[in-house]
Amino acid sequence: MTEWTRHLRPALAGLAVYELSEPAPGSIRARLHANECPEAWPPEVMAELARRIETVELGRYPDSSGRSLRELLATRHGCDPTQLVLGNGSDEVISLLITALAGRPSEPSFMVIPAPTFVMYAHSARCLGVGVLEVPLTEDLQLDEALMNEALGVATGAALCFLARPNNPTSSLWDAEVIHRLIAAHPGTMFVLDEAYIRYAPGATLWRQDLPSNVTYMSTLSKVALAALRVGYCIAPPALARAINVVRHPYNVSTPSLLLAETVLKDFSAAQDAMLTQSLKNRDRLITILGRLPGARVFPAHANIVLVCLTPPEEAPRLASELAARGVLVKDASGLPRLTGCLRLSVGTTAELDALESALAEIVPASKRA
Repeated sequence: MTEWTRHLRPALAGLAVYELSEPAPGSIRARLHANECPEAWPPEVMAELARRIETVELGRYPDSSGRSLRELLATRHGCDPTQLVLGNGSDEVISLLITALAGRPSEPSFMVIPAPTFVMYAHSARCLGVGVLEVPLTEDLQLDEALMNEALGVATGAALCFLARPNNPTSSLWDAEVIHRLIAAHPGTMFVLDEAYIRYAPGATLWRQDLPSNVTYMSTLSKVALAALRVGYCIAPPALARAINVVRHPYNVSTPSLLLAETVLKDFSAAQDAMLTQSLKNRDRLITILGRLPGARVFPAHANIVLVCLTPPEEAPRLASELAARGVLVKDASGLPRLTGCLRLSVGTTAELDALESALAEIVPASKRA
């Protein structure tokens, strides 16, 4: 063994690299696997964004904490800008939260998450040596309140609990009253309400200006047609916001990302709203398409993703493979807890849904479709 390798974190050896394979150019007809909002921005918006980019001084660092964008987002949420921290996507915000709340060496920290949920919660924690307790969802993909209470109360109590609402990969909207009870019952745990997909569940947000002191709110611009910018953020209690900023690297969000995000939010929110409205219409169509599959159970969808369970269970990986061979990418979720036989599909554009229908027509005989 090379001597320096003894310093590698042992936990990393058992963790996978998060890297998606890149398909051959021109071979893909529909990208329904990455939970994006793929609607195209109007040409006039793109032209203005290009003009703004011309003003960027590439030789200069960005603002160290993205003050202008933080102030804009804080105004929208009605919070103090000092509570709002930007990250290079939600992934960085998750890592920052875990780092800031990792606890003392004499009191090993652990966190609680439902399962299945966003993979980066557990991955980031394990990379940092923080233990993870995963609590299975109920059969109808809701939080199991009794099991969550039991896990949160283990030993000295969990340091963190991430709750994605709506959830990825299930697209379920967990019972708000259950969440409120968990937060109240465990004041020593920091609960992170991740509402990355909340724009696809109008009126369902749990954000309010007077959230309990053990709640941090998290969201992102990635799911609202700005994934390329990689801008996530959280609104934390003052003491936690300061701690996050201590561990956060300066200049962590690039000038182009800060500038384009602020331009869209200030000047082109109507165009963005129209794109999300189209995605909601396309979600209805996707649900209809999947509902025609033989033996399909389509779960209620509250994000820009739809989960479908197929019978027999081995049909899920087979169908995913057949679709990929025809240039339609979907997520085989059948290896995840509670999701045996399930596929997760992102809401695509009208053209992408046309491609999905066409591919399914080749794979599944019309006589078998509902």
